[in-house]
Amino acid sequence: MTVPANRLTIYAIASTFWTAKLKREYKMENNILASVGRPLWRYLDSQKVDADSLFRQFGLDPTLIHEPRTRYPYHSLCAVMVEVGKITKNENIGFEVAEHGTLLDLNVMGITFLSSRTLLEGLQRLARYESVLNSNLEFSIIESADRLDLSAELSNIPADAVRIMEDSRTSIVVNLCRLGLDKSLDPIEVAFTYPEPKAVGDHFGLFRCPLKFSQPISKIAFDIADVKRPFSSANRDLAISSDQILEGMMKDLKKSDLISQVKKAIVDELPSGTPNEEEIARRMAVSARTLQRKLADENTSFRILVLEVRRDLAGKYIADKTMPLAEISYMLGFSDVSSFSRAFKKWMGDAPGAFRAKLQA
Repeated sequence: MTVPANRLTIYAIASTFWTAKLKREYKMENNILASVGRPLWRYLDSQKVDADSLFRQFGLDPTLIHEPRTRYPYHSLCAVMVEVGKITKNENIGFEVAEHGTLLDLNVMGITFLSSRTLLEGLQRLARYESVLNSNLEFSIIESADRLDLSAELSNIPADAVRIMEDSRTSIVVNLCRLGLDKSLDPIEVAFTYPEPKAVGDHFGLFRCPLKFSQPISKIAFDIADVKRPFSSANRDLAISSDQILEGMMKDLKKSDLISQVKKAIVDELPSGTPNEEEIARRMAVSARTLQRKLADENTSFRILVLEVRRDLAGKYIADKTMPLAEISYMLGFSDVSSFSRAFKKWMGDAPGAFRAKLQA
């Protein structure tokens, strides 16, 4: 498409704005199992707060907490937790929410954990499958002669949500371990990344061990003798079948991540014309053949993804009456408006102008 000289600056600005906007839409947003939101919902209900309305206020469909594989954007759930902290004026809201949790809120993860032979095996499963629960969370295990450290790292978490989410996660893990062994189990140390609060009575009451604050990483440490103790609920067959379900869930998450990465790269390249598969593969640090194979494994192809992105964006752009057709053509990588118009009519059944008129009507 030939762009008049006096419009080049306008198109450059538009390109920057729309590409940034759509990169946000296609980014791999960190997410969490919706069922993990159940304890928060129950807590709100116990406090006579309209849980459904609060969830919806932050863009979360409350009905999803009852579905087995649905997910929430992680930062949206964080925002609800922070708001609940403000409403209740309770600094220990993370502990309070965790107390309203049940084993099945963790989906199959809770079952495979308790079906493990020992606490060590359960913690290893937790570290292996943590992304199923929370794609923003990474557990790691360091084992020494006398202790085992379970460390947790979260990336890009809002500052005002750090303490709430850390308290909730840490108490859930400790309660889960006690459920597997017995209620007398105590860690030998718990470390938090946030500064020491003025009052830590609830912390000591829950963890019953030495505490550290302002640490570089969140951590729960157990005596090595405790982690090797057997679970009374151990069930090898149930653990294996649960593992298979979790492996499938992890595969689904990876599939979504791969396609999201490719689509995001396509959005970046569209204003320069039809994206080149080799260039996209290079950006993803793989060969074009490897990218083709990986997409084929997900029952799709680069050509199909380009088509899906263009069609999706065309619908978004045409709904914005401030965007002229020439600009939309440019943003979608078409050589001219007529080429875009032909493609749009094939996708939507109407020419762009007629489709926009119907929307406005």
